[in-house]
Amino acid sequence: MSPWLSVVIPTIGRDTLAVTLESLRVQPESVGVEVLIVADTFGDYSDQLLSARAYVQDEGFTWLEHDAGLHMVGQPQRTFGAKHASAPWVWFSQDDNIVAEDALAAIECAIDAQDHPRPLFFRMRTYWGETVWRSRDLMLGNIDADCLVFPREIAQQVEWGLRYEGDFDAAAHAFVLSCGDVGWIDEVVSIAHPEQLWWR
Repeated sequence: MSPWLSVVIPTIGRDTLAVTLESLRVQPESVGVEVLIVADTFGDYSDQLLSARAYVQDEGFTWLEHDAGLHMVGQPQRTFGAKHASAPWVWFSQDDNIVAEDALAAIECAIDAQDHPRPLFFRMRTYWGETVWRSRDLMLGNIDADCLVFPREIAQQVEWGLRYEGDFDAAAHAFVLSCGDVGWIDEVVSIAHPEQLWWR
């Protein structure tokens, strides 16, 4: 069965990656979701990464590695991961966030509601309790990697900026590639640094 969604998650081997992956796995729509974990292997290959690789492979997810010549909060790994995605849609997450309850259902529903493929900007909850995006404006501070679900053709053309704000750069690039035809979707699909896990 071909996947309907690819999820790209860069990692430096944080312990929280296991919880990120569990939050995906417990959702019914996770059947048919391709999960690509992209390790930042610049510098020494740490014990953390070795443990993460073993866990990811044991759980049946896809492990990729990308040395971009620098550490840049996973932005090069997102660009690399998107180029390996096989599903028609690509979503981006992080190894210290969790997928919100019913997030995959919300993404699937939003995709089905589109009359043509276009970038979709969902919402997420930050670790300080704010919801991003706050308004339907593409600007710095009003978008995050976890908000972004792109058609694969666009995801594979987007370059994530080599700076902390690379998520904005990716969103802006997708905006240009789609000639401004994007969908702003109200549902929260990700929670950063969660204190509570909704499925436990």
